[in-house]
Amino acid sequence: MKKITLKSLLVIALAIIPMTFFAQTEGTQEKPNNNHYWYLGIDEGATLLFGDNENGKYLDNVRPELGIHGGYNFAKHFQAYLRLSAGTLRGELSNTFKIENSSFIAYDINLSADLVSLIAGYNPDRVFGLRPHVGFGQMQYQTRAIINGQQVKVGYNDEGALKGNGIGGRRVVWEIPMGIQFEFNLNRNCALYLDVMTTYTDTDRLDANAGGKHYDWFSAGLVGFRYKFRKADPVEPTPCPEATPDCEACKDAIREAVEEALQNYQPAPVEAAAEEEEVEEVEEIVWEDKDIHLTFKVGKAEVANTQANNDEVEKVRQDLNAGRDITVVRSVGYASPEGNEDQNVKLAQARAEATSQFIQNRLGNQADGISFEAEGMGSDWDGFYTALANSNISAKDEIANQIKNSENPTATLNQLKVKYPELNDLLNSLRRTQVFVK
Repeated sequence: MKKITLKSLLVIALAIIPMTFFAQTEGTQEKPNNNHYWYLGIDEGATLLFGDNENGKYLDNVRPELGIHGGYNFAKHFQAYLRLSAGTLRGELSNTFKIENSSFIAYDINLSADLVSLIAGYNPDRVFGLRPHVGFGQMQYQTRAIINGQQVKVGYNDEGALKGNGIGGRRVVWEIPMGIQFEFNLNRNCALYLDVMTTYTDTDRLDANAGGKHYDWFSAGLVGFRYKFRKADPVEPTPCPEATPDCEACKDAIREAVEEALQNYQPAPVEAAAEEEEVEEVEEIVWEDKDIHLTFKVGKAEVANTQANNDEVEKVRQDLNAGRDITVVRSVGYASPEGNEDQNVKLAQARAEATSQFIQNRLGNQADGISFEAEGMGSDWDGFYTALANSNISAKDEIANQIKNSENPTATLNQLKVKYPELNDLLNSLRRTQVFVK
């Protein structure tokens, strides 16, 4: 029995461990409210008692165990949980020893870590996980056995039994559970797992027989289900393709809007024609793109006082020196789309404001009478798709389709950056401000 059990566990481990490392190796950046969560689980399996009789031989009889647990996942890779379990133990040695009845209840605190996540990088969509764990707690047990023809009781209130301080006279001892879980994630909330574990106890009487060389311990193989109370990912709209004459989505949207307007159209009643009034024509003021582009570092909004940035601002000074009347200078800030959208909105606004201040400082007295405006546009998805379409990346069509069809475009973009490093050059160009004047 022992050889069969060990061989079975070895085959399972060899089958599952490679899959945990070859599944979704790219890490992603996920919001903290998704990698910090509570969870509940239940598991059931079989126990195998290893007493200290005859130099530590195991007692060849498998019995059931049932457990429930609840815990918290923190820092992406680690878990802390409380586990409550109950089970029975059996076993015998021919003509020497036989357990008639043994049961236990246990409660312990455990810590575990996801090795795959630590090694390959965090990915909330990874299918397989590998979690070693260790804990510390208490066990209350009672055992009735026949030893050398005599009945021995431990953890009972009966006369002549070795009574403990637990429920119904059960003996209370410390325990150290340890093992490893092979986890299969059905989705982001539900997971199945196989837990192969061993529990060490600080008693020599778990099998009711004292006098061995070592304390008693037992092993268990458990199959369980876990539910994770994750918050749902924020729904981000799929960016529309760039509005061009070839954009079929835009054509369909316009066509539907026109048809709906025609169906609902009702002509207004005819009224007496009013005398035509002379309408004063107003000259339309058009913003002029000065082709001034100031770039920024990742996550930064400071404009570096470099020669390149100073040369860009000189384009405004040249117009002023030529006698042009400039009343407004408007700075529009952008952020590359691989970051958090809320943060990108704030970052783009900060970049626009920093650019306006930079231009005003460079112009000095010439800035008098000019109004400076700043507007942040957030993540520049349109600029990304345009830059991607004009790039020399061989898989640009595949990249664009994957991102547009993704439920979480930002996470997909971050995954593709690992596979296509040349995307970083495109993203660098999107961390910018653009300047308009009128």
